[in-house]
Amino acid sequence: MIAEWAKRLGVLAALLLLSSCYIPDKFKSELRLSRYGDYSLTFKGDLLWAPILDDYRKGKVTLENEKDKLDNIRKDLIRDVAIRKMESRGKGRFAVEYERAGRLGYVQLIALLRRDARLLAMRSKENGVIAIHANSMKPSDAQILAEMGLNMEGEFRITTDGNVLEHNATEVRPFGAAKVYIWKIENPLSAMPHLVMLRDNDPNRPLAPRVSESVE
Repeated sequence: MIAEWAKRLGVLAALLLLSSCYIPDKFKSELRLSRYGDYSLTFKGDLLWAPILDDYRKGKVTLENEKDKLDNIRKDLIRDVAIRKMESRGKGRFAVEYERAGRLGYVQLIALLRRDARLLAMRSKENGVIAIHANSMKPSDAQILAEMGLNMEGEFRITTDGNVLEHNATEVRPFGAAKVYIWKIENPLSAMPHLVMLRDNDPNRPLAPRVSESVE
C-alpha cells in the first residue's frame, strides 16, 4: 500500500513538472539559417499536451467535457501566430504545421513555440554568436512519459552557411556552400539539438546595436 502511494506521488510530481509541457512526436522540423542571421523555421508533426493523459487515466475526461478540454488546448496553441494548420487527433494530440521566418536582431530570442512553452530557442548575442538549443529531458521524466504511453520521435535539421563553432548533430552533410546538421530523435533521451555559430556582418544591411534584449 505504501509503495503504491509512493509511486502515485512520484507520478504526480512528474506531472507537475510537465504541467506546461508540449511533447513533439512524429515530426520533421528544419531551421534554415544564413550566416547573416536570416532564418526560416518549420515544424510539421504532432504536439501532445502531456498533462491531459493523466486526466484520461484518472477518468476525469468524459464524453461531456472532452470537447471543452481539447478546445482549450487548441486555443492555447493558436496563440502562436506561426501555426499555419492544426488538426486534433484525439486525446490531446494535435497535428501541427508551423512556419516562421525573419532576421535575428542584434540581441533577440526566438522560440518554437511561445517563450512560456518553447520546444526550441534561438538566441542572438551582442558578440555575434547565435545559439540554437532544444529542451532536454531528465531520465526520470522520460521514464514517466513511457509509463504514460508517450514517446518522442522525429528529425530536426539545421541548414546553414554560417561559421559553426560547436554542435552535437547526429549527422552532417554538405549542401552546396552550406552544411546540413541532422538530429535523429528516437526517444526522449536522444541528444537534443544544440548548435552555436558566429554571425557575419552584412555590409548591405547593418544591424542597429541594441542595449537591452528583446524577447518574442
